[in-house]
Amino acid sequence: MILDKLFKQGRTVGVTGNINTAKSSLVLSEILELKKTYPDIDIYAMGVEISLQEYLKELGIKIILSKDDLLDLKITNSIIWIDEFGDLFSNRTRTKETDKLRRFFNRIAHLNNYVIIGSASENFWNKTMCSFIKSFIIKSVDFDFLTNGTNLKRRIMGLEQTSDYRLDIKKNEFYVLSDNLTEKFTFKYNPKLDSKKNAPNLFSEKSSEIFSTKNKSKKIFQ
Repeated sequence: MILDKLFKQGRTVGVTGNINTAKSSLVLSEILELKKTYPDIDIYAMGVEISLQEYLKELGIKIILSKDDLLDLKITNSIIWIDEFGDLFSNRTRTKETDKLRRFFNRIAHLNNYVIIGSASENFWNKTMCSFIKSFIIKSVDFDFLTNGTNLKRRIMGLEQTSDYRLDIKKNEFYVLSDNLTEKFTFKYNPKLDSKKNAPNLFSEKSSEIFSTKNKSKKIFQ
């Protein structure tokens, strides 16, 4: 369990990686361990797949269904996991949205909350976001998805890797980057927490055979 160590360094943790690299599965595994260790702390999750919500509620995780409930921040003394945070705030330019983003992070500390933020959106982790978040959990990620000139991209590209285009690691592995720690970890992958585990690879050899069969069938019945 790494989140408790990171929360001792700061109140926010960022999670980045390509789609379908088990980011959500990793975070949910971590917050379930936190719930076991600190049963009296309320833990919330937002952006979780509908298929996982009942399972998580049975294990004591509270589900946030409305953006307003999160943005109003009436939640206190809690841990909050927000998947695809970019759906809530625009961080592209210095606008009212950026001001809203700054107020959000300021209120995190004021209300004694701790937040994990995830996103697989291209260039989401720009200089604005990296100014708010100092600790990161890293899964496999294409370098093009990271923003040039950020400390995050520089540090990720400095990790040991076998590709010039991406950081490519196993599904049960992740890196932690923080002011006090740069280390590689493994976790026990839980397929129950991975709603995308059965998503087909449309470009696999097997899928090609299926599509070919479908096309042949379609011609027969024309």
